[in-house]
Amino acid sequence: MRAVVTGSRSFLGQHTVEALRKLGMEVFCLRHSFEEEPEALPGSADVWVHFAWAGRGPEGRANKDIQAYNMEMSMAALKKAQELSAKAFIFAGSQAEYGPQRTVPIREDSMCRPVSEYGRAKKAFGDMASAWTRSLAGEDDDTDPMRFIHLRIFSVYGPEDREDSLISSAISCFMKDQPMDLSACTQLWNYMYVEDAAAAIGHIAMQEAERDVEQELQDGMPSAEIINIAGRDTRPLRSYVEELHELLGSSSELRFGSRGSNLEGPSDLAPDISKLEARGFRESYSFARGIREMLENRKLK
Repeated sequence: MRAVVTGSRSFLGQHTVEALRKLGMEVFCLRHSFEEEPEALPGSADVWVHFAWAGRGPEGRANKDIQAYNMEMSMAALKKAQELSAKAFIFAGSQAEYGPQRTVPIREDSMCRPVSEYGRAKKAFGDMASAWTRSLAGEDDDTDPMRFIHLRIFSVYGPEDREDSLISSAISCFMKDQPMDLSACTQLWNYMYVEDAAAAIGHIAMQEAERDVEQELQDGMPSAEIINIAGRDTRPLRSYVEELHELLGSSSELRFGSRGSNLEGPSDLAPDISKLEARGFRESYSFARGIREMLENRKLK
């Protein structure tokens, strides 16, 4: 089995590359778009996993031009995957596509109300890609059909994550016993350790690579599918912060309510993961185990 991974150096991308290799896949890694590294592409592929998405931090996520470029680049990658006869194009979407939610659990068919340019762009590309792959399935010529798998990834944490993420910044603060300013943290939240998230994506990629897509589409399988990628541990965000504080044995003052919410606004992120579990995937890491592994990783540096 052969996979192409765009955005292979990203936080989740690099872990997914390793997960795919552990499953026995031959992986072709591209840092950004395939147009920048055309010589790195194989002659064919079974699946294409797309993480490449420019614009980090609040400024990048709010930049319309960057997000428009991301959609254009992603559409080009989608079409290239079809040229390589890939059975599926697996897209790393985001919880930001759902926008502020007060109705739980969040299912894949829940109404999306993205408020950031980043969330809107991820949602818009997903809609375009779904329509395009549906059109492939309806063609009568020799065009190879391809599935579009839209992953809506919730909050992933682990080593090599951004230093300004809540988990990374809290660890740095708590290890120094410094006070930490936080939002009220009353909203429901869901964290998944990066090894589990990568394993889930690898699990889906392998299943898609093994399909007889043309026959299964004829039998009524949808050409596009949305899947929430998240763990089973949903609880108030404050509970996560307090557990992390306790795990580190920190004396840092927790200043809940001293700062505002993030760009996407306050939202209860309580994902329904029944579709992921129906595929046979089960996570391995508790929050505490993931944090301990992050701390061990820091000691080794």
